[in-house]
Amino acid sequence: MLTTFILALAALQPSSVLGRQLQARDTISNDNYPFCDPATNKNCIVGGKYLVPQLDFSIENDVGDVAFKRYLPTHTFTISQWTNHKMPEKCYYWAVTADQWVATDFRVYNVTFSDCSTPFVVCYHKKATKTINQISTEISRLPVKIRQATSMYLVYGDADSDNNNYRGAIATLCDDGIIVGRSSFYFATSLIHETGHAVDCTLASPDAVHPGHGTEYSSGTAWHNAVVMDGYAVSAYGAGSYVEDFADTGRAALLDNIYPGGLAAFANNNPNLTQITNQVTNFKSVVGAYYTTGGTCDKTKKFPYPTDLVTV
Repeated sequence: MLTTFILALAALQPSSVLGRQLQARDTISNDNYPFCDPATNKNCIVGGKYLVPQLDFSIENDVGDVAFKRYLPTHTFTISQWTNHKMPEKCYYWAVTADQWVATDFRVYNVTFSDCSTPFVVCYHKKATKTINQISTEISRLPVKIRQATSMYLVYGDADSDNNNYRGAIATLCDDGIIVGRSSFYFATSLIHETGHAVDCTLASPDAVHPGHGTEYSSGTAWHNAVVMDGYAVSAYGAGSYVEDFADTGRAALLDNIYPGGLAAFANNNPNLTQITNQVTNFKSVVGAYYTTGGTCDKTKKFPYPTDLVTV
């Protein structure tokens, strides 16, 4: 199967594997329905509508991000730098071949969290503005049962001048279990959304052979029916496609599981929450057990540690 990459929270750049412009939050509430038109956008959800008022969980330090940081505990971890002049082949392909960074500017680390004995690999660029410790701390917030849908994190520099060929932000390489993007986008709510894409093609997949990937659940009839029954996407960003709506529903479901009083309390009893009932219910029936705190990773479902290496 060809590697699927999810275009999420990224500025459009033809030479990059990433795409899709991040919506300006202050313009969303002024848009008239439908938000997007299937006649002009083949990825548009039927009807193109989305929840209003918006759930405030998309931007660093917004209400949702603060809630995730408060109610998702960090975990201790150990960091071990690779010293063998090797790099995972998939890290090399996406970072160097696809996104045109310089291989020797990366440091490769194993990061082992206290809730999972299998290390995660971080390919870390020297121009990243967050330290490897800061990056690891943000990753550690992810509930381990969804974190296990990944195996690698590609952390890039944050300035356009760091790489004139790259204008991306952050995205998920679903089939490879990789989250890739600028270090400034490694914050709680962003990582939860991106990890949702990894869950979509692994833990939620109807045909994945674990540990591994398969067809995205969001491409199937059950998810499409839930969206159509509701008639509204969870967010304006989610209204861009079924796959983005699935990932944003993950943020809503996680808040419903961890926030005191659930999603209704988080959203100040938003009167329109009933508009997304079928999506949240369907999501939780399939992967809701993973969107909670506690526990450890499951070796039968943890995305495999990379073993194909290249010399740099």
